[in-house]
Amino acid sequence: MGYPGNARGLKAFSLLYVVLAAISLLLVHASSYDPPVSFILLYLAASVGIVVAGVVVPLLPARQFTLGFCGGVYALYAAVTAMMVFFTGGPSSELYVMFFPLLLAAALHGAWRVVLAVLVATLFFYALAMLPGLLESGTGEEISSSVFYRLGALGLTGLFLTYASRGIVGSADGSEEAMEDEGAVLLERVEGEISSRRGVPVAVILVDPGEVRDVDLLLDRVDARIGEPFPLEDGYLFGLVVGGVDDGGAESAARRALAAASSLGAEETRAGAAIYPRDARSAEDLLLAAGRALEASFEVEGPSAIVMAGRDAQEGRYRAAR
Repeated sequence: MGYPGNARGLKAFSLLYVVLAAISLLLVHASSYDPPVSFILLYLAASVGIVVAGVVVPLLPARQFTLGFCGGVYALYAAVTAMMVFFTGGPSSELYVMFFPLLLAAALHGAWRVVLAVLVATLFFYALAMLPGLLESGTGEEISSSVFYRLGALGLTGLFLTYASRGIVGSADGSEEAMEDEGAVLLERVEGEISSRRGVPVAVILVDPGEVRDVDLLLDRVDARIGEPFPLEDGYLFGLVVGGVDDGGAESAARRALAAASSLGAEETRAGAAIYPRDARSAEDLLLAAGRALEASFEVEGPSAIVMAGRDAQEGRYRAAR
């Protein structure tokens, strides 16, 4: 899942979190809710979660939604939920069920490390919220058993979702190693093109096609029409190396890559390109320049955009790909 996919997933869950928080506030006012409630502190905790989920997250640009950022936001939601649990009865609170959709939403990003990090944060904050109640004198064995049961249920659910997002055991590690290898191969390819052409322009194009129905078919089409693509990171991001082209040639190659993605159902496509030696004098710097151009492309309004490093930055303009 690329930046747009992460953004859509987290923003959708954030709106759901606002709804769940509102329902929780109504629930604790019902006459059937027996545990004591610290209403003022509950409102303060809930307001933090509602403001973040309902105002801050929906307004952030798509490029902000890296996997690490998404994991941090889910951890924040876990902390807010734990505070709501603590202020609505602690060990007797029923609001712990809000942790389960939190874990499920994290799993939908398809990155097992995110799910594992959110699981650890969930267990830590929930245990922290339960600890004062368990240490109180007179706490019954039934309450203690209930808390440990809930911790066990959350732990098993999180571990299952971690496994499910990882796929077959060991495949994720192999996939990540393959992605790292592809990145190394891309770097070697850039170095090879620069050294072999000796001063001739070399373009590096990074493409984020969003979500496509068949990423393998997309890579095959790009390979046939433009050149060999190199998949990078989680999701669908890939790189291209095109030698002997100027701005027009690099932009044309990027446009064809985006068109191939659009033909397979992609709705949000972005590309960033950098050219040696104008934008950078080494392969590493050239990749960094292309990466910055790709990040800048998410600032362009519209379903598709291409940003050329150097030229667009100097002219202070970005272009939507049409």
